[in-house]
Amino acid sequence: MKTLFSTLALSLAVAGFASAEPVNKKCPVNPSKDVNPSKTTTHEGKEVGFCCGNCKAKFEADPAKYAKKIK
Repeated sequence: MKTLFSTLALSLAVAGFASAEPVNKKCPVNPSKDVNPSKTTTHEGKEVGFCCGNCKAKFEADPAKYAKKIK
């Protein structure tokens, strides 16, 4: 029973973290496009959104290049 409660608590914590809203409305890689809330990554403790998976991959490869554009 203790394991069941621990698993449930961990699942709820992960679900709460994964559903965090991005701090930005525009993609930092392609600023002319709106953020797709399902394309996010955590950067410096904040959830950052991107317009597509391609932009997310570019950001993750070189976050310093795009971090200043997070608005």
